[in-house]
Amino acid sequence: MASSPTSEPSDTLAPLRTAVRSHAGKPGLAVILPKLQQGHRRELRREPHWSKEELVRHPEPRELIRSMRKPGNLDVEGRPVYTLDERRLLTADIYENRMVRAVVEDVRGRLRSAARRDADAKELLHELDAAVALAPFLDEVRVVANLRYRPTATLTKDPLYRAVLAVRR
Repeated sequence: MASSPTSEPSDTLAPLRTAVRSHAGKPGLAVILPKLQQGHRRELRREPHWSKEELVRHPEPRELIRSMRKPGNLDVEGRPVYTLDERRLLTADIYENRMVRAVVEDVRGRLRSAARRDADAKELLHELDAAVALAPFLDEVRVVANLRYRPTATLTKDPLYRAVLAVRR
């Protein structure tokens, strides 16, 4: 007599093994993360700050007027001493990369709890950590506690990001 499917021991590491390693033609995080390091999405952000007039690179015309009106900011010739300038920074801290980091942290957390009692989980955790080390862009991406999924063009059309979301499910 065959036993019922519920009485057979299930492999609890199977989804984690699939998430880390490639399986059935689907890439795992160990393959995806190094590739994402080469082609991850970034965004140009503007950050305002006050700087010396001669060091200003990207002044906004309205901010020039603001700096002229700022009390105590004019020199003896009537020119502003400090002007509000914009720094432009290229950052990887965008929604799509936060989703990648959330998936990695979820898999890593599940592997850590399983690694206490299973040597195979320890090996998978080591492989995942090695892949994360090859993707240093994740270090500048902040971890968001309650990240809700919103489909974006990058997440749905880019094959690497789409593969990470397949690991998430």
